[in-house]
Amino acid sequence: MHPPPNVVFVFADEWRAQSTGYAGDPNCETPVLDALAAESLNLTHAVSGCSVCCPYRGSLLTGQYPLTHGIFINDVELDPDSVSIARAFEAGGYDTHYIGKWHVYGSPEGKNERRATPVPRSHQMGFDDWRGFECTHNHLNSGYYHNDDPELHAWGDYDAFAQTREAVRQWKERRPEDPPLLQILSWGPPHFPLNNAPEAYRKRYEHRVLQLRKNVPVHLRDQAQEHLRGYYAHIAALDHALDLLLTGLKESGLEKDTILVVTSDHGDMRSSQALQTKCFPFDESIRVPFLIRGPGIPTGELPIPMDAPDIMPSLLGLCGLEIPESVEGRDWSPELRGQAEADPEDAAFLNMSAEFTELQFNGMQAYRGLRDRRYTYVRNLDGPWLLYDNEVDPFQMNNLIGDSDHADLQQRLEQKLQSMLVQRGDAFLPGESYLEQAGLTHYRETQSTARQLWRDPWKEGGPIQVEGAKPYIIA
Repeated sequence: MHPPPNVVFVFADEWRAQSTGYAGDPNCETPVLDALAAESLNLTHAVSGCSVCCPYRGSLLTGQYPLTHGIFINDVELDPDSVSIARAFEAGGYDTHYIGKWHVYGSPEGKNERRATPVPRSHQMGFDDWRGFECTHNHLNSGYYHNDDPELHAWGDYDAFAQTREAVRQWKERRPEDPPLLQILSWGPPHFPLNNAPEAYRKRYEHRVLQLRKNVPVHLRDQAQEHLRGYYAHIAALDHALDLLLTGLKESGLEKDTILVVTSDHGDMRSSQALQTKCFPFDESIRVPFLIRGPGIPTGELPIPMDAPDIMPSLLGLCGLEIPESVEGRDWSPELRGQAEADPEDAAFLNMSAEFTELQFNGMQAYRGLRDRRYTYVRNLDGPWLLYDNEVDPFQMNNLIGDSDHADLQQRLEQKLQSMLVQRGDAFLPGESYLEQAGLTHYRETQSTARQLWRDPWKEGGPIQVEGAKPYIIA
């Protein structure tokens, strides 16, 4: 494209697709986001195929699937010499900037020991300007390191606000003769803890009775009310951060020449299906908001299954840049421009390769699956596990596995999944095998035992509590 567009990629942490005003959530106060959706292309079926923080970031930065880039559990170090999105855009003549949560430096001892340490310049994946912190969820009192400066700088505010103002400052300092810009802005909220949104936003929700999703079991509804008040307070605050961003983009004069993406790394269950947080193949965990606006991109809705490995090649494709051979994701730029029709049979590959954190907590196995425009199909090593018709059953409360009326559908989706496994070169081994091969069996997040065994709350009466479980470490 002439001139080449700037790219501003903004992603939150743990913001599910269902929790937006434009998606119909009555609890959301997101007028800025909703207005942006009206003037953007809304990817209604965007997913996080490996729905947890570090694997997503590895895929975003490399365009590869977790078993390829190596981060299939949290806190594993990403190869610093990887062909990254920053290096690919730099090769195309772009300046590259990163702001916010990083979480791919890893902690090789498996004890989260690097989360608060400076990330060496050699591990910043080629970004020209890097202002980040490996991992913190202290949204009201966080800081950042800048390039190779070992001094911790305080954001001095709710971090999403301060980080957004930094992004705007960088735009306003740019000169007409500067190269185009790739800027990635990584917001920490609405990731738990859920009690540290700015006070004004917490007060909006502290006594509000929320409308819960239908798939929150009765015995968890009080807990869900409490937790979701904090979750929605963070989301309302992020809507203000988005207002700062959009206003700054307009005032900088870059608005019309910039591809803007607003999305999330994964979703959050928040008591739906009797589960908490992420890692699961249910829609609350895997589906993410994904709005894209920019030159040559139409408005409206597009039901493509955009996944994390697809982001790097699709942005490069939109900018007319070369896609490195190391990339495994799909370039969706023809569909994003409206130059190709989306195929209803396209599906995202769901993959959780080893048991850790939430899977262990709930006594679940690793899994593989697919999510297409209509269906979710998932299996573990015991065999077919989940099958949902998401048009008929949008809250995924009727598992069709083994239903004789849907036997042909189950067989067709099984064949489709097997083809995806062959395409990915995924042998679907037991999770312990991958941990052993990668030397990760010592990681603390793989050492817990189940506190409960998940059972379908709509068919089997809910989880079974387990006595004497080892402590669970959450990330």
